[in-house]
Amino acid sequence: MINNYKRRKKITYPRPSEKLAEFLGLFLGDGSFRNRYQITISYNHISEVPYSEYVEKLVLELFGLKSARRIRKKYGSAELVITSSNLVDFLRKTTAISEGTSKNKTILPEWLFRSKKCQIGFVRGFFDAEGCIYKHRYFSNNKRYAYIKIAITNYCAKLLATLSQCFNNLKIHYRNYNNRIHIYSQEDVRQFLNLIGTNNTKKLSRLAVFVTDRRGTQAGLRGGLAKPVVGSNP
Repeated sequence: MINNYKRRKKITYPRPSEKLAEFLGLFLGDGSFRNRYQITISYNHISEVPYSEYVEKLVLELFGLKSARRIRKKYGSAELVITSSNLVDFLRKTTAISEGTSKNKTILPEWLFRSKKCQIGFVRGFFDAEGCIYKHRYFSNNKRYAYIKIAITNYCAKLLATLSQCFNNLKIHYRNYNNRIHIYSQEDVRQFLNLIGTNNTKKLSRLAVFVTDRRGTQAGLRGGLAKPVVGSNP
């Protein structure tokens, strides 16, 4: 019997693009090298099934590869498994993550930083993997305020530095707190949602609830954001 792992699957090698940059972002956020033949991309098997289907289509479009699913219902988690040693080699070369090293050694290709669209794609993918939308509520002078905020958490300093570089280039203001990047200003939150957007339906649903729920809200994102601009679809 021939070991299928020894057969190198032919893959499509995509050119630099916004979609490839988006994939790199989501992979560096929720993905990992399982071994020399496979990569995995984690997702919540209850709330992120539509997003996992989007990622599955993106992988097929970019690399011509189909994905398998591994579900851990007990833990509420799941992962897409893509088997291809050529893909593993391509991603290691593109991200400069050699075997046995961590994501803190990541060096992204120069083409990503030369293109505004590619930086938008990278931030979108990373946000869909590691980011969240939340509502900051507080009282002041007997009035209740609620503002929509954005946060992206990751424990890899190198990746957060790369993300900060993209935000600087895109002129979106942010604040760094330890392992998290926050976007507080409503103007910057609006710019993030309209310029970068999201392809994660879980985040879109959460945003829709926040925008339509105005109970006790004195200020916040109103007008033009009930239907945020979503990133490019495959």
